[in-house]
Amino acid sequence: KTRHKENPVTTTNLTATYLSIDSNDVSDQLQDCTLTITKEALENTALDDSARTYTAGLEVCEVTATLFLSYGASEVEAILEGIVGTSVAVVVGKNSSTPAADNPVYTITGMYLAEFTPFNGGVGELSTVDITLTGGSYARATA
Repeated sequence: KTRHKENPVTTTNLTATYLSIDSNDVSDQLQDCTLTITKEALENTALDDSARTYTAGLEVCEVTATLFLSYGASEVEAILEGIVGTSVAVVVGKNSSTPAADNPVYTITGMYLAEFTPFNGGVGELSTVDITLTGGSYARATA
Protein backbone atom coordinates (compact mmCIF):
# COMPACT_ATOMS: atom_id res chain seq x y z
CA LYS A 1 0.00 0.00 0.00
CA THR A 2 1.38 3.40 -1.00
CA ARG A 3 1.30 6.15 1.56
CA HIS A 4 1.02 9.78 0.46
CA LYS A 5 2.09 12.80 2.39
CA GLU A 6 -0.74 15.08 3.44
CA ASN A 7 0.63 18.10 1.57
CA PRO A 8 2.87 16.84 -1.23
CA VAL A 9 2.89 20.17 -3.06
CA THR A 10 4.77 23.18 -1.76
CA THR A 11 2.67 26.32 -1.71
CA THR A 12 3.82 29.88 -1.34
CA ASN A 13 1.50 32.70 -0.38
CA LEU A 14 2.87 35.94 -1.81
CA THR A 15 1.61 38.65 0.49
CA ALA A 16 4.28 41.33 0.28
CA THR A 17 5.83 41.15 -3.17
CA TYR A 18 8.28 43.98 -3.79
CA LEU A 19 8.28 45.85 -7.11
CA SER A 20 10.46 48.79 -7.99
CA ILE A 21 10.29 50.43 -11.42
CA ASP A 22 13.01 52.93 -12.36
CA SER A 23 13.99 53.26 -8.65
CA ASN A 24 10.35 53.89 -7.60
CA ASP A 25 8.89 51.45 -5.06
CA VAL A 26 5.32 50.75 -6.24
CA SER A 27 4.72 47.79 -3.91
CA ASP A 28 1.98 49.61 -2.01
CA GLN A 29 -0.04 49.87 -5.26
CA LEU A 30 0.70 46.33 -6.48
CA GLN A 31 -2.16 43.88 -6.98
CA ASP A 32 -0.25 41.12 -8.76
CA CYS A 33 3.13 40.56 -10.36
CA THR A 34 4.76 37.87 -12.50
CA LEU A 35 8.39 37.58 -13.57
CA THR A 36 9.09 35.21 -16.47
CA ILE A 37 12.59 34.37 -17.66
CA THR A 38 12.88 32.54 -20.98
CA LYS A 39 15.83 31.21 -22.95
CA GLU A 40 14.89 30.95 -26.61
CA ALA A 41 15.19 27.40 -27.90
CA LEU A 42 17.44 27.22 -30.97
CA GLU A 43 17.31 23.99 -32.86
CA ASN A 44 20.70 22.40 -33.48
CA THR A 45 19.54 19.05 -34.86
CA ALA A 46 21.99 17.52 -37.34
CA LEU A 47 20.91 15.40 -40.31
CA ASP A 48 22.16 12.18 -38.70
CA ASP A 49 20.39 12.79 -35.33
CA SER A 50 17.48 10.54 -34.40
CA ALA A 51 15.70 13.23 -32.37
CA ARG A 52 15.46 17.00 -32.39
CA THR A 53 17.94 18.77 -30.11
CA TYR A 54 18.09 22.34 -28.91
CA THR A 55 20.47 24.83 -27.36
CA ALA A 56 19.77 28.02 -25.44
CA GLY A 57 19.51 31.21 -27.43
CA LEU A 58 18.83 34.74 -26.32
CA GLU A 59 17.38 35.42 -22.90
CA VAL A 60 14.02 37.18 -22.62
CA CYS A 61 12.78 38.71 -19.37
CA GLU A 62 9.18 39.81 -18.86
CA VAL A 63 7.50 41.41 -15.87
CA THR A 64 3.72 41.72 -15.92
CA ALA A 65 1.93 43.55 -13.14
CA THR A 66 -1.42 45.00 -12.20
CA LEU A 67 -1.16 48.23 -10.26
CA PHE A 68 -3.81 50.38 -8.66
CA LEU A 69 -3.78 53.71 -10.47
CA SER A 70 -2.86 56.65 -8.31
CA TYR A 71 -2.35 60.18 -9.55
CA GLY A 72 0.04 62.91 -8.44
CA ALA A 73 3.76 63.54 -8.33
CA SER A 74 5.70 60.29 -7.76
CA GLU A 75 2.52 58.19 -8.06
CA VAL A 76 1.88 55.24 -10.41
CA GLU A 77 0.46 57.28 -13.32
CA ALA A 78 3.34 59.77 -13.30
CA ILE A 79 5.98 57.04 -12.94
CA LEU A 80 4.63 54.97 -15.84
CA GLU A 81 3.99 57.95 -18.11
CA GLY A 82 7.60 59.00 -17.61
CA ILE A 83 9.09 55.67 -18.70
CA VAL A 84 6.99 54.73 -21.76
CA GLY A 85 9.41 54.06 -24.61
CA THR A 86 12.52 53.99 -22.44
CA SER A 87 14.73 51.35 -20.84
CA VAL A 88 14.65 51.15 -17.05
CA ALA A 89 15.73 48.93 -14.18
CA VAL A 90 13.10 46.80 -12.46
CA VAL A 91 13.55 45.00 -9.14
CA VAL A 92 11.23 42.18 -8.04
CA GLY A 93 11.44 40.51 -4.63
CA LYS A 94 9.31 37.67 -3.29
CA ASN A 95 8.63 39.40 0.03
CA SER A 96 10.79 42.50 0.18
CA SER A 97 13.79 44.21 -1.38
CA THR A 98 16.20 42.46 1.02
CA PRO A 99 17.72 39.35 -0.58
CA ALA A 100 17.72 36.14 1.47
CA ALA A 101 17.68 32.41 0.79
CA ASP A 102 13.89 32.43 1.13
CA ASN A 103 13.48 35.82 -0.60
CA PRO A 104 15.20 35.88 -3.98
CA VAL A 105 15.43 39.37 -5.44
CA TYR A 106 15.77 39.81 -9.19
CA THR A 107 17.20 43.00 -10.69
CA ILE A 108 16.50 43.34 -14.38
CA THR A 109 18.30 46.13 -16.23
CA GLY A 110 17.22 47.42 -19.62
CA MET A 111 13.49 46.61 -19.39
CA TYR A 112 11.22 48.36 -21.88
CA LEU A 113 7.65 49.61 -21.39
CA ALA A 114 6.01 49.89 -24.82
CA GLU A 115 2.53 51.02 -23.80
CA PHE A 116 0.61 52.49 -20.89
CA THR A 117 -3.11 53.09 -20.28
CA PRO A 118 -3.40 56.12 -17.94
CA PHE A 119 -7.17 55.85 -17.47
CA ASN A 120 -8.96 52.56 -16.85
CA GLY A 121 -11.99 51.52 -14.84
CA GLY A 122 -15.70 51.90 -14.49
CA VAL A 123 -18.38 53.06 -12.08
CA GLY A 124 -17.87 51.54 -8.66
CA GLU A 125 -14.46 50.05 -9.53
CA LEU A 126 -10.97 50.85 -8.40
CA SER A 127 -8.86 51.93 -11.37
CA THR A 128 -6.03 49.58 -12.23
CA VAL A 129 -3.45 49.36 -14.98
CA ASP A 130 -1.91 46.23 -16.45
CA ILE A 131 1.68 46.68 -17.59
CA THR A 132 4.21 44.49 -19.36
CA LEU A 133 7.91 45.30 -19.27
CA THR A 134 10.15 43.26 -21.57
CA GLY A 135 13.81 42.74 -22.36
CA GLY A 136 16.90 43.34 -20.36
CA SER A 137 19.17 41.02 -18.44
CA TYR A 138 18.76 39.87 -14.87
CA ALA A 139 20.78 39.19 -11.76
CA ARG A 140 19.42 37.05 -8.92
CA ALA A 141 20.43 37.81 -5.33
CA THR A 142 19.81 35.67 -2.26
CA ALA A 143 22.24 37.22 0.20
